[in-house]
Amino acid sequence: MTDAMIDHVKQNTAMLEGFLTDAVNSFGRGSVLSKIEALRADSADVDDLSESEAAHAARVLTCLSTLTVLSEDVANLKRVETFPGTQEAITLANAVQQARAKGYSQAEIEDTLNSILASPVFTAHPTEMRRASVVEREYDITQFLSAYERTTRASERKALEEDLFRAVALLFNTRLNRPERITVADEIQNSLGAVRRAILPALVELYGDWNREIELEGELPNVLKLGSWIGGDRDGHPHVDDTTMNFAFHNQAKLVLDFYFQQLDKLDIELTLSEELAPVTDALLELARKSSDTNVHRVDEPYRRAITFIKTRLASTSQAILKIPHPLASPLAGAYETAENFVRDLLIIRDSLIEYGGKRLVGRTLKSTIQIARSCGFHLLSLDMRQNSAVHERVIAELFAQSSELLDYSSLSENERVSALVAELTNDRLLRWPFAKYSDETRRELRIIDAAAEVIRTFGPDAIGAYVVSMAKSVSDILEPLVLLKQAGLVYGGPSPHTMIRVSPLFETIEDLEAAPDIMKRWLGLPAMRSLMGRPAVQEVMLGYSDSNKDGGYTASRWSLHKASSAIKAVCNQKGVALRLFHGRGGSVGRGGGPSFNAIMAQPEGTVGGQIRVTEQGEMIARKFGNKTTAGKTLDSFSAAVFLASLPVKERDAHHVKESEAEAKYGPLMDKLCKASFEAYRALVYDDPHFLDFFRSVTPISEISDLKIGSRPASRTKSGKIEDLRAIPWVFSWSQSRMVLPGFYGFNAAVKALGVDDQTLIDMCNEWDFFEVFLANMEMALAKSDMEMAALYAGMASDPVEAQRIFATIRQEHEEMTALAKRIRKAGTLLSTHEQLRGSIERSHALLQTLNRMQVKLLKKRREGNKHKLVKLAMQLTVNGIASALRNTG
Repeated sequence: MTDAMIDHVKQNTAMLEGFLTDAVNSFGRGSVLSKIEALRADSADVDDLSESEAAHAARVLTCLSTLTVLSEDVANLKRVETFPGTQEAITLANAVQQARAKGYSQAEIEDTLNSILASPVFTAHPTEMRRASVVEREYDITQFLSAYERTTRASERKALEEDLFRAVALLFNTRLNRPERITVADEIQNSLGAVRRAILPALVELYGDWNREIELEGELPNVLKLGSWIGGDRDGHPHVDDTTMNFAFHNQAKLVLDFYFQQLDKLDIELTLSEELAPVTDALLELARKSSDTNVHRVDEPYRRAITFIKTRLASTSQAILKIPHPLASPLAGAYETAENFVRDLLIIRDSLIEYGGKRLVGRTLKSTIQIARSCGFHLLSLDMRQNSAVHERVIAELFAQSSELLDYSSLSENERVSALVAELTNDRLLRWPFAKYSDETRRELRIIDAAAEVIRTFGPDAIGAYVVSMAKSVSDILEPLVLLKQAGLVYGGPSPHTMIRVSPLFETIEDLEAAPDIMKRWLGLPAMRSLMGRPAVQEVMLGYSDSNKDGGYTASRWSLHKASSAIKAVCNQKGVALRLFHGRGGSVGRGGGPSFNAIMAQPEGTVGGQIRVTEQGEMIARKFGNKTTAGKTLDSFSAAVFLASLPVKERDAHHVKESEAEAKYGPLMDKLCKASFEAYRALVYDDPHFLDFFRSVTPISEISDLKIGSRPASRTKSGKIEDLRAIPWVFSWSQSRMVLPGFYGFNAAVKALGVDDQTLIDMCNEWDFFEVFLANMEMALAKSDMEMAALYAGMASDPVEAQRIFATIRQEHEEMTALAKRIRKAGTLLSTHEQLRGSIERSHALLQTLNRMQVKLLKKRREGNKHKLVKLAMQLTVNGIASALRNTG
């Protein structure tokens, strides 16, 4: 961001802050403003405020935090991310041009594009603070401020200033907290709001740009496929079941069908060709003939009559899927059996235009509608199902126990379990018995697989993305859900069993990541299982960034993930199976966050291979996909990275040579650093008997768990152990307290223990993309931490002596790691290579300090017994404000 842009951000922030001040005064809260200024100057204390004043002060500060972020977001709309070392924007079209410049043939480029499946998968966020109403107000402010930036007319700017004041005033008077915990239905609606508002319009524009800018001999393939977990992820979630799955698909279908109707309405306006002037194909005439359109003014307009017929069929489809009468539906035009049939009718229109000289009349509307229909069908988002392996084990044990087999599954060894499960998959019988007395858990699992079977009957097999098995630790963990799916007809048994839903094992802990290659080798070595891979044979494997980080720290997590990716790829190559990696990344560094383009380009050679899925969670959906411009940039950059990472490796490709040589050179050292870092992290987090008490008393984890900010419980069980705490609230708590421990702790300790010199680390950073990205993300965590503020939180410890010792260890590691990062970069500051991010963090510093000081005081009040609802509200609002300013908190 240039100095001029920075000044502009400051000006816009000051303008919005002025509107906020006006709104506070207008609604009779002006008396709190002087108290806020005193808090910001650190000349007053929260104890000087009444409960009501504290709540209003927290509201104003949180709104100010949001407005500051929105000012930056608007400035970044004009900012262009460029390929490293160039001035070229990171787009798929430019990536294709780069490939041509490097000597890749047209065939190689088109083969690579045709192989791509780039899939962002939207998931709910257990610590998502903002209500949908707040997100809408933020969107309004962004739109008005963007328009304000574009115009120079005084009258328009004056009108937009009034619009901005109104939007800011509405934000200030909109309740920022939730009185009740958000439901799964709310999360579904929130995510679909972003799809409706930004993602679908961005896709239309993207496919239009790609069709225009990428020269291909054939058609542009469907590069992107949207996915979701919301409504199907029941791992540790008591409120996700068959009802939520049906609700998700009902609302997804309604949204995408409405989108198709809008696109057809545009086509109806565009394609006014008269057959007296432009001949048409027989297929097009047949569609027009079937139309119920009797308008005399359209008698010579077959394209418009054909579109009317397509709309009638689509209306009948909507009526059949949604079970809601549609005014355009007609019994004379039956519903589309599949989305492919809908696409086929659209292709008749396209082909007719092309055949009779109208190739250039096939515009963005028609092309993008065809491509989105091919990718999204009538289901819009491919919904994944996820469940914990322990649940599968219990359910399968119960099915065996109450079947004719009468098998005590739980008592079997791993080899015996595999044999029993393979036997079930290679025969035609079912374990399920309609008269059995199953437990509530088993009945619930059977209901959801029955719902999945109905979804596939309605929408086709692409509607369910994958069946993800959390905490996969063995081959039996992969087989168990297949046997379960067989009970609903989703797996066909016999000598060559096949499945309609792919099973994706999720390897989460450091131990599981290390064991993953051997598990996959044994799994892929089962003769009867090869048919389950499908044709072509593809095995999806999910890698967990969050839990591996919580388990072993940042360094051990990142290197273990990197090594596991390569090792699993080698196993798949050996078995002749393509690998699709599914990266369970989050927004924060501790959960795999950081720029997606750099992360994909730094993946081990060959592991992308055209196919990659990546989770996008709660707050990051709003930040990366909140409006059409940012959504378009995100999807374009993502697609560009997948394309470049998937090109066939050439001997002359200096980048791949450099990466492979660097990994061979520095990999053994990273092994040692990984081990030493793991030991340092575990010694603090898991082996120190006082650490759990320290964590619970110096972070707001208990208060966060009580807040109504997510549908999923903060912990998988009722246990208070760190092992059972979900990774997201774990990271969120450390971010709020500004220690940000999951993002950096352990690496410096490992460097010291091994005596690694600075020059070696400098060389690693310069020669190896993996290490450069590894360091850049750690720098972000270090920069977002603040040990002066963290010391205030440490002062809340229930055991001050032990807390002082533990905090001193964390602070020392932070200070030494900060110094080490600067030495590696040969820079005087952190984030020297990411000035825009550094500037953003610096601008938020003063406001964050005010919010952190306020939060500490409010936490103390509550822990000392003040249960006043306004104190709780004020504390919750500070959580919101800090989360907003830090952007990627969990």
